[in-house]
Amino acid sequence: MNVNLQRTKSRVRLLQLLYAAEHAALAPIALDKLHAFAFLADVLSPVWGLRPFEDRIGRTGRPPYYPDLQAQLDLLVGMGLVEPSDLSYRTDSDGDGAHFAASYALRFGSQHLDALDRALQDDKQSASEQYFLNSLAEALASLPDDEIAKAASQDLVYQRFGLDTEDYVDLDRRNGPSRTARAVASFDQAFPGTKLTPARRLYMYANYLGRRAHG
Repeated sequence: MNVNLQRTKSRVRLLQLLYAAEHAALAPIALDKLHAFAFLADVLSPVWGLRPFEDRIGRTGRPPYYPDLQAQLDLLVGMGLVEPSDLSYRTDSDGDGAHFAASYALRFGSQHLDALDRALQDDKQSASEQYFLNSLAEALASLPDDEIAKAASQDLVYQRFGLDTEDYVDLDRRNGPSRTARAVASFDQAFPGTKLTPARRLYMYANYLGRRAHG
């Protein structure tokens, strides 16, 4: 199987997220948690010296949600690379409607996953991204499973502050460090004289979001 990573980069990114979920024993991962994971991967990518995969995400008043990611997820299910489980419709917390819910995991019975995995490992950039995603998934796994999506909604970029009325989050670093990046950088003040590793910073920020989720 000849895999063109550039041509299929959106699907590859989603597969990387699911590989990371498997790595951290988060799979099958619920739909809202998968979207939250994708958002935190974007907003925390500078910790690893990487660019966010998406430069912008809309604010919905609920935990982060990527329409394009959902479309690619549906395609991967149709291609037999991803397997859904626990399908249901759930009433929204505000009682105004219902939404589709499911959990997702890689379908290791697919004959194509081995070729995709080798292509990712052989590509230097993809291998670096996978290491980051694995580390972030490990950090998120330290939170109670039902709090991952809620914690993402407490991110300092995703939340509105002061006069911020934008209906989207701009993750483009050309506009300067984000509130999230500044918060992560401030961890150095708590441990003077200690060089925090990127993985440790991810754990600390995940713990911080978990505490914010608890008010």
